[in-house]
Amino acid sequence: MRGHIFTAIVSALLLGGLAIAAIGQSPLAAYQALWEGSVGTPDAWGRTLGQATPLLLTGTAVAVGLAVGLFNIGAEGQMAVGGLVGAVVGATVPGVLAVPLGLLCGALVGAAWAWLPVWLKLKRGAHEVITAILLNYVARNVTRWLTTVPLKDPTGQAPQTAEVHATLPRLAAGHDVHAGLLLGLVAVATVAWALSRTVWGYETRLVGQNKDAARAAGVNVERVTLRAFLLSGALAGLAGAVVVLGVVPFHRFPADFYGIGYGFDGLAVALLAGSQAWAVLPAALLFGALGAGADQMSFATETPKQLAQVVQALLILGLSARFVWKKRRK
Repeated sequence: MRGHIFTAIVSALLLGGLAIAAIGQSPLAAYQALWEGSVGTPDAWGRTLGQATPLLLTGTAVAVGLAVGLFNIGAEGQMAVGGLVGAVVGATVPGVLAVPLGLLCGALVGAAWAWLPVWLKLKRGAHEVITAILLNYVARNVTRWLTTVPLKDPTGQAPQTAEVHATLPRLAAGHDVHAGLLLGLVAVATVAWALSRTVWGYETRLVGQNKDAARAAGVNVERVTLRAFLLSGALAGLAGAVVVLGVVPFHRFPADFYGIGYGFDGLAVALLAGSQAWAVLPAALLFGALGAGADQMSFATETPKQLAQVVQALLILGLSARFVWKKRRK
C-alpha cells in the first residue's frame, strides 16, 4: 500500500509537470515556487498549516467511515451545516461560551446530517454514497437560502450571517494558525489510538473488514456502524465550525460556503492515508502544502494556480483506482 501511495504521488507530479510544460512553463521552476510558497518560509508554513487544519478533521471523518466499511462522501454537506450552525451560535451567544458552544453545536448538527444516510443504509439497504450525495445538494441549497433570507446580516448587502462575537485564538501572531489546528491534531491522535487500542476500534475495524464474521463474533453490526458514521459526521461538522470561527476572512457564514472544498479534499486525504488513521496528518499536510503553494507558483512563474489542483486531481484518481480495485477484490 505504501508503495502504491508513493507511486501515485510521483505519477501525479510527473503528469502535472507535463501539463505545466504543455503551457510553456518550466516544471522545475513551478515546483520550486510551489515548494517555497508552502514550506520555504515561516509565512509559508503558516499558510500550509492553515490550509491543513480543516483537512485534519475532514480527513479523519472520512477515515472513520472507511474503517467501518462506509464511504462518507457527504462530508462537504455535513461541514456546511456545521459551519452555518457554528456561525449562528458564535454570533448570538455572548461571552466566552460562543466558541465552545459553536464548535459543539457544529459537531452535533454534522452528526445529525450524517444520520439519515446511515439509517437508510442499515434499514433499507440504500447505498450511503447515493444518499449522501443527494443530501449534499440539500445542504448547499438550504444553507444558501438561510444565509440569503432569514439569517442574512441585516447590516450589510452580502448574503451572509452576522459576524461572530469571538474567534478561535491564534497560535502565532501574524499567521492564520489558530487553535483549530490543535483540535485537528487531537482528533487524528484520538481516532488513531481508539481504532487500534480500544474495543470500539476493534469492533469497528472488524465490521469494516467482514460483517458476517463480526456478527459471528457477537458484534452488534448495526450499532457499531451507526456510531462510526455519526462520529464521521460530527468531525465534518466540527471542521465547518472551525473554519467559520477561526479562518480569515470568514468569521461569518457566506451563502457560497458550500463548495469551499475541504470536505471533498478530506476524501482524498483519507484515501492517501489508506487504512492508517495516523497517516491523515502527513496527507493533510501534503494537500495543505499544495493549496498554500499554488498562489506563489502562479505569481513567480505565471503558471495558473489551478494546475496545483490538477496535481491533486491526478493524485485522487490514482488513489481512487486503488480503493476501487481493493473493494472489488473483496
